Amino acid sequence: MTDGAPPVIVAVASPPGRSVRGIVRLSGQDAWRAAAAVLSEDPASAPVRAGARGIQFTMLGSPRIPVIVITMPGPRSATGEDCAEIHLPGNPALLERVVEAIVEASGGAARRAHPGEFSVRAVLNGRAAVADVERVAASIAAETDAQWRAARGLDDAASTAAARTAADEVADVLALVEAGIDFTDQEGVEAIPRADLERRVAGVRAALLPMVDGSRTAERATIAPRVTLLGPPNAGKSSLFNALLGRARTVAHHGRGTTRDAIEEPLALPGGAEVVLVDAPGIEDAGESLDLAVQARAAEALARTDIVLECIPPDTAWPSVGHAIAPDAATIRVLTKQDAGETRERIAAPPGAIATSAHHGTGIDALRHAIARHALARSPRAADAAALGTAREALAREAIASLDDAVRERAPELVAAALRTALDRLGEVAGAIPPDDVLGRLFSRFCIGK
Repeated sequence: MTDGAPPVIVAVASPPGRSVRGIVRLSGQDAWRAAAAVLSEDPASAPVRAGARGIQFTMLGSPRIPVIVITMPGPRSATGEDCAEIHLPGNPALLERVVEAIVEASGGAARRAHPGEFSVRAVLNGRAAVADVERVAASIAAETDAQWRAARGLDDAASTAAARTAADEVADVLALVEAGIDFTDQEGVEAIPRADLERRVAGVRAALLPMVDGSRTAERATIAPRVTLLGPPNAGKSSLFNALLGRARTVAHHGRGTTRDAIEEPLALPGGAEVVLVDAPGIEDAGESLDLAVQARAAEALARTDIVLECIPPDTAWPSVGHAIAPDAATIRVLTKQDAGETRERIAAPPGAIATSAHHGTGIDALRHAIARHALARSPRAADAAALGTAREALAREAIASLDDAVRERAPELVAAALRTALDRLGEVAGAIPPDDVLGRLFSRFCIGK
């Protein structure tokens, strides 16, 4: 690795747990050297040590285990850097041992990758667009099957396609402006007329405005609404939790304090809504340190909730509890334990409350529909992918500002600089268009240098 070059990064690239095959991935200048440090001295390892592009069947040095090594010299690789992958048996301990051995043998040239660092390098090196990284981030952040399917299906027909079209148009205009700067002495070369420049820039600006108004991609790839069961101990929350899921997920017992931690499960609801159902510990005054810890978990769950199921057991005054709840959370009041023989003669039921019996199934479907209505009506809360959506909006804003500068400026060199800035920002969303590409567009339009 030469001075100033980014270090080689290494990480386990296969899913956690045991599998038939695991992957250790490396990226950085001469990444194959770091990979070769853990291989045997067999002749089969020679192509890896030489950095030859291809697939090699060889052996680890220790322990002697057959592996497959794939070497991918940059810039034609996933990250735009030299890359290597070691495919070996998917034993977590073995994979971790190989990563440690690579770092130790590198003498400081290699280190463990930070979260998302492979994707960052791919974007910085022009091998991936922000939209591609957004898809990865949305997949990681997905809490339900529907969100995962949406994340995998993000092809950004709206914002990314608009950015790609806009980038292509800006590149064409930039080629014309640069032609007017560099080749005005050539026959047949004429700078783009001012009126045409303003008209085409205005068209690009209009196409980018929807990205500034809001990222539809970020709205689709969001965290599912969190629905938290709230109530005092022994209010029937765990039984109701199991009844809503349709299976026994938590231990339900008539004794107090059965639930000691917040338990979360995805729940599919009528109308295609999906939520994360949370069974939180019962709210009560805490005395001992364990009680304090349990109440802290309950408070944390309530602070993050979107919909509260306020569980009111028989003979309990309403409202049942008071606690810090997310300020914009919706509340559904639920009468629990409405089994045969239970009465509410002494307690007036709150308006709109849904009477339920977890044991008999009474009111469960009605409660599911009520939760679904609230979940579908709520504005989605942005996940990690939405942060990237915001970044894309910011890039669009910066691109528009640069386009406006291009219209205002009179010197062709300043117009070209503003257009290049806009093109760079759009490239971060839709994929970079390098200067050589712009030059190619220029030469494809004119007979220069004949």
